[in-house]
Amino acid sequence: MVLGVALGGGGARGLAHVGFLLALKEAGLVPQVVVGTSMGAVVGGLYAAGQDLERLSQVLGALDLRGIFGVPDSYRRALERSIGEALWERWRGPSWQGEPSPRLARMLELLRLFGKGLSIEQLPLRFAAVACDLNSGEEVVITSGPLHLGLAASAALPGVFHPLPWRGRWLIDGGVVNNLPADVALNLGAQVVVAVDVSAPLGDPPRTSVEVILRSYAITSQELTRVKLARAKERLGERLLYVRPQVEGIGVLEFERLFQAKEAGWRAAQQLIPKLVQLLPPGGSPT
Repeated sequence: MVLGVALGGGGARGLAHVGFLLALKEAGLVPQVVVGTSMGAVVGGLYAAGQDLERLSQVLGALDLRGIFGVPDSYRRALERSIGEALWERWRGPSWQGEPSPRLARMLELLRLFGKGLSIEQLPLRFAAVACDLNSGEEVVITSGPLHLGLAASAALPGVFHPLPWRGRWLIDGGVVNNLPADVALNLGAQVVVAVDVSAPLGDPPRTSVEVILRSYAITSQELTRVKLARAKERLGERLLYVRPQVEGIGVLEFERLFQAKEAGWRAAQQLIPKLVQLLPPGGSPT
């Protein structure tokens, strides 16, 4: 029985995937298929590359990630900043079609370092990162090429990172089209799929125009996730397991709450592992 995990997007909330995967490892459960969107792709890709997630979390916890990337403490403020950039672009043209911005360049370098310079084809596990084609709106499932490029494309959150050029396309965050890619794990051969949802609830009513934009994005993402999960459930039945770590209060860019998110992921896995073991062969190990 091939075990797969689908790690959803959610910015800093996605750091819960670190704790979740560490808990599976402690239980002797090693997925053979790993797919992810946005931060789920980043954590899943580094895990598939053999990165020590415990050590990685310690390193990331010691870094000022918001300072490194030059982003504010909330996604709303990041979008408000991007409005000023958009006004300049009316006169000088799209800034993202030139050289990579310093912010994007720093992300690419970090991912290249943590991903050990590997290509996706070199990974010991089947891995895919989900992104979106900015021009066509198509879902792009990245299963080959440099790992760090696939991860960066999947995590290119609009308003924070510029679109990433990839094989003649411009790619943006995969959460636009498939924020919890259980169907991708199934298509890659997983027979038991654990879908880890780190999205946030809708929350309080919006008060500003930017918050209205954010709310509309969240509603669309929520509905797409519901439909895609329902379709995956039709194919997998009880072999699709859904888990939602308690990270709702963590903002998209609140990376300083890494250890809180990690702990929430670990706790969520503990509740799921007994049921997961029941679905796998005797001994709890996938084959």
